Amino acid sequence: MSAQRLTHVEPDVVARMASVIHCQKPEVIQANFGIGLNTWVKLREGKAIRHSVAIRLLQRLQRDHLI
Repeated sequence: MSAQRLTHVEPDVVARMASVIHCQKPEVIQANFGIGLNTWVKLREGKAIRHSVAIRLLQRLQRDHLI
């Protein structure tokens, strides 16, 4: 089994994400960003997330003009 490739998301991107949600319920996080609550917690704490999730998240944020 190969090691998971991890990626950090820039803190300013996470701050921008936090500014567009009204609460941090799992369904709100999923609907707005397409990620789960555990991934959101990792992002808020400045931790790395799976590279594939980070790429998909950044593409979604660009598509939605959030970054």
